[in-house]
Amino acid sequence: MKEMDLLALAYQYLLEDALIVVAVLMLFGVMLKKTPHIADWLIPWLLTVSGVGLAWGVMGAISVQATIQGILAAGTATLGHQLWKQTFVKKEGDQ
Repeated sequence: MKEMDLLALAYQYLLEDALIVVAVLMLFGVMLKKTPHIADWLIPWLLTVSGVGLAWGVMGAISVQATIQGILAAGTATLGHQLWKQTFVKKEGDQ
């Protein structure tokens, strides 16, 4: 999946108001990753909960649609990070 495909997917399913949530969650994820006492498995869960809360705030209502937008924003932020990591960050033994 290319960056443009991810952007097209985000525009197709995320409302314009929720796009800022993706950027905030990506920054929050980087901060969490650098925090020593937070396990890696916990980061996606924290991003999902934070995404829902941020979406409620951005959309101005606690609703099913805002909840779904928060979950989608967290998924997009996590997917974006993983695409970047798997494409550009080489591990030992990778060719």
